[in-house]
Amino acid sequence: MRHHILIVDGSSETHQLLGALSALPEHVIESALSAELVLETNPDDGLQLIFIDLTAPGSTGTELCRRLKLAPGWQQIPTILLGARSANYDFAHGFAVGADDYLLTPINEHELLARVRTFLKLNLLRRELDERTQELVTTQETSRRTLGRFVSEDVANNMLDSPAGRELGGEERVVTILMSDLRGFSAMSTDLGPQSVIEVLNIYLETMVDVIGSYQGTIDEIIGDAILVIFGAPVASPDHAARAVACALAMQLAMSWVNQQLAAIDAPSIEMGIGIHSGPVVVGNIGSAHRMKYAAVGPNVNLTGRIESFSTGGQILISEHTHAKIDVPLRIDSTITMKAKGASASMTLYEVSALGAPYSLELPQNQEALTVLDQPATFRYLVLEDKFLGETSYEGKLHSFSDRHAEITTETPLSHLSNVKMTLESTQDGFPGGVAYGKVVKEIQADTATARVRFTSLDAPLRNWIDQRVTVT
Repeated sequence: MRHHILIVDGSSETHQLLGALSALPEHVIESALSAELVLETNPDDGLQLIFIDLTAPGSTGTELCRRLKLAPGWQQIPTILLGARSANYDFAHGFAVGADDYLLTPINEHELLARVRTFLKLNLLRRELDERTQELVTTQETSRRTLGRFVSEDVANNMLDSPAGRELGGEERVVTILMSDLRGFSAMSTDLGPQSVIEVLNIYLETMVDVIGSYQGTIDEIIGDAILVIFGAPVASPDHAARAVACALAMQLAMSWVNQQLAAIDAPSIEMGIGIHSGPVVVGNIGSAHRMKYAAVGPNVNLTGRIESFSTGGQILISEHTHAKIDVPLRIDSTITMKAKGASASMTLYEVSALGAPYSLELPQNQEALTVLDQPATFRYLVLEDKFLGETSYEGKLHSFSDRHAEITTETPLSHLSNVKMTLESTQDGFPGGVAYGKVVKEIQADTATARVRFTSLDAPLRNWIDQRVTVT
């Protein structure tokens, strides 16, 4: 692009003297004889400098300068006023309306060239500074977007905008912690190829991360299909407990869309359990100078994981501490009494299915009718402890089922919320048998060891057979 110098004058003598500027081969010297022609010029088209004679035709020089400085794009173009030595011009008024300098005519050629070179150099430095500033802004925005893929927007802003946000260290703060995990995903992964597993995870995580971001949750960690989220840090908020529950409800509601996407790629549907707890933790940057992350640390984080482990697919369990912090109406479907390892007292958990205004979120309620098998299906079962299978197997019978639950009797009574792996035998009336994982959610008759189990995972043949026969109203 050629650089331009524009001359607006009413004196042929001035114009001839300024013709000396044509000695600058890298610049194009142009002239305009009216204010209207000047205002029609595009200031972004390489214009570097403008001279305005105070006797310019069609407008006084100061008036033209004022109009230019008010027009978009002209504010940064250096402007020099020209006036005869014999006239009594008010150059102060010219500076007041935006002029950058003035020269008296007749013009000294050496003075002229010195002024021109100074302004051209300053203009070049200004443009380079503007470009550099824009590059820095672009770089920061790129860094913010890139960092935002790994931490929440609040954490990204805290790290980029504040030097303290990039230092190791933390503080104790009361927050609400949410932990989610897919049910039966590990078992399902063994039936899928590696690429399919990643595709399923990406569909699920992309949806959940968007939901979490909309409720200002800070993602502490994503480990496979498990997500740990903090509410109330790094940006403090008085309603962190309510927002965490609202986020959990929105996450469960979004699972229908996730499963629609999975069905489109012929992947099995998935379910998610969520646990929520509120309490003091240490939050801040942990790690080393080479690698660090924003995280929450403390027993209450571990307790949240324990609460989540009691949840079944589609369920949200919140602690009594979280429940006490919410002043928004809640719909509680059931309560569970649990005792965490190392704790001296039991804790009540609440199963939440709805949250009132301003969130107004509600999970659908399905009334299940159990289908009774003509011939009970025999199975061998193992009890899971901390995700490890016990070594002793027992015998049981499955009497009825829905798409989510089964009624069973077992050789020994099963404790509430215990997890079992059942290997079912086929029957003569067409029951295919297979492997099912479940959680005991209700004891029906203690004397006969009859209980209701919530399925957490079914192998494909068993799932297909059940889905063809269930009745949901």
